[in-house]
Amino acid sequence: MPRKKKEEVREAVIVDQKEKNPQEKEETTVVIEKTENKPYLFPRLIAYIIDIIIVSTVCTTVLFFLPENKNYDKYLKEYEQIQTEAVEKNASFLEIMERSNDVLYDLDYANVFPMIIQVIFIILYFIVFQFYNKGQTLGKKLMKLRLISEDEKELTINQVAIHSILVNSILTNILVLAALLIIGKSYYAYISFGIQMLDYLLIFVILMMILFRKDGRGLHDVLAKTKVIQEK
Repeated sequence: MPRKKKEEVREAVIVDQKEKNPQEKEETTVVIEKTENKPYLFPRLIAYIIDIIIVSTVCTTVLFFLPENKNYDKYLKEYEQIQTEAVEKNASFLEIMERSNDVLYDLDYANVFPMIIQVIFIILYFIVFQFYNKGQTLGKKLMKLRLISEDEKELTINQVAIHSILVNSILTNILVLAALLIIGKSYYAYISFGIQMLDYLLIFVILMMILFRKDGRGLHDVLAKTKVIQEK
């Protein structure tokens, strides 16, 4: 059989198979739609900022009606004075940490109740509310984003919790509270600094993964087996 006729027969067989299997077309279309629905970093970032503003506003409003710790301002002035003197004397990092250790502990301990309130509201908003609102915070809803399970099964509260604990600094805030209430003054400044660096590292890794991974999933998504989609 000539080559040209062979190609014509082959094309006819392919066309015939496609007509017999319309489901293959539908599956291909679904894959294309999922690819188009991957959100970029910008809408996720805007949604996150909106959510942080909402939580901060609620926390500030609640704390406004609670009694203020009178020692907080005193410790804050002492801490600022130590920092100023350290800069003027060009003190080393270790010297600054050693001098500010006790005052930093007293300052954060005076602020421990507002910190607990903040952690509670973050958990209620980013875990409980987002779960019962089917994977959407108010920020995600405004930006038409939704958190779903990686396998597209029903989203569980454990998945939402793992997802939120890392990206919303819940883990690091709990670690700071534990250091305040359990470890005490001795090495608090060093531990607090280490926890803060861990928080920055987690956020950096998450941002890099969202930017450069093909599926746009951050570390929190991978560990929680979730993904964020853009709704039409």
